[in-house]
Amino acid sequence: MARLKKNQLFFTGKSKSFEAEKIRSAQVSLQFSLSTLEKAQTIMFTSANKGEGKTFCISNVAKEYAKQGKKVLLVDLDLHRPRLSQAIAPREQGGLMNAICDVSSVDDQIIALGDENLFFLPTGLLPANPLEIVSAGLLVPLFSKLEEWFDMIFIDTPPVRVLSDGRMIATLCDGVVFVVRSGVTKLHEVEEAKAHIENTGIPIIGGILNGQSYNKKEKNTYAYY
Repeated sequence: MARLKKNQLFFTGKSKSFEAEKIRSAQVSLQFSLSTLEKAQTIMFTSANKGEGKTFCISNVAKEYAKQGKKVLLVDLDLHRPRLSQAIAPREQGGLMNAICDVSSVDDQIIALGDENLFFLPTGLLPANPLEIVSAGLLVPLFSKLEEWFDMIFIDTPPVRVLSDGRMIATLCDGVVFVVRSGVTKLHEVEEAKAHIENTGIPIIGGILNGQSYNKKEKNTYAYY
C-alpha cells in the first residue's frame, strides 16, 4: 500500500469544539442504526444534488470509526466528479479502475492515510462510461475482496437524483446514508432521491443535515465539559 499523509477534507479543529462534537454525534447515531442490520459493513453516502457536503461528511465519519479501532476503507466511486480523489490523491493513476481489471492487484491500489486504521481507494483514471462500469457486475468480486480486509467500508457516490450510478452502487451496499444541505436541498428533491434509493431495496439507515447554522448560545451548549 502507498502512503499519503496530507489531505484537505478532514476536520482539523479542536477535539472539544462544537464541530468535532457534531461529527462524533453523526458517527454514534450511525453506529446505533447499523446495529439494527443483519450485515453492516459496506455503507454508501449520497445526496440529491452535487455540492451538499457528502464527501466532507463521509470522510469525517470514516475517520471517527477509525479512531474507535476499526480498520476503515474510504472508496471513491464518484466516477464523474471524484472530489475525494482530487483532494487526497490527484495524481493517482491506478486505484479503483486498475483493481476492477485485476482484483488481485487491489492491495497495491490502496493508500494508507496518516491516521492509523484509515485507508483510501481512489478512482484512478476516469472511465469513458461510468454507468457501464458500475452496472456490469465488475464491482462484485472487488467488494467481496475488500470486505475480507476491512471492518468498515464507506463508499462515496454521485448524487442519486442526478445520476443513475449511485442507484446501482446502492445494490452492492448494506445501507445508505443520505446527506441534505440545510437551506439548499429542496423537499421535492429529497423525496425524489429517497424514492430512488427505496427502489433498490437497500435501507436508508441515516440522514445528515449539513450546513445548518447555529447561534453562539446553541454552540455553547456543547461546551459543557
